[in-house]
Amino acid sequence: MRNRNGSRGVTLVELCFGLAVIAILAGLAVPPMRAALRNGAVRSATLDLLAGVQQARASSILEARPATLCLSDRAGRCLRGNAPAPAWNAFLERDGETRTLTRRLLPAGIEIRASRARLDFWPYAMAASTNTLTICDTQGLGRPRALVISQTGRVRVEDADREACGA
Repeated sequence: MRNRNGSRGVTLVELCFGLAVIAILAGLAVPPMRAALRNGAVRSATLDLLAGVQQARASSILEARPATLCLSDRAGRCLRGNAPAPAWNAFLERDGETRTLTRRLLPAGIEIRASRARLDFWPYAMAASTNTLTICDTQGLGRPRALVISQTGRVRVEDADREACGA
């Protein structure tokens, strides 16, 4: 079909068909994209928490003071018990005085579950309280990850079961 100027056009039927194909392809791509985004959020929170654990351990050894990493609420108060937490704090302590090392709020829809809400490091190279910190996606799309802290204070990252997230 040619118009007066000799340029070719697209009919309304062809345009609607092209838009329908694009809509179908976009609809097929959305669920995998959401899962990839949630996996990225879990991975980011895991690496951030790993850095916080390592910083608390190293600061405890370097400054010869006990250090603590605790699960906290959004206001920064350390939690008691095993409730899921939306944030965490790391701090040094001596004689009742605390100095914050770092504090992080987790991305929306990500939470931490732990075998203990508080992880203590002592100023000896081989001393820490054992703990398993599980980073969970509350939407259930992202794979949970776990940080396992040994009594020596060493940390390893591994995949966690969905049951660890209460699912």
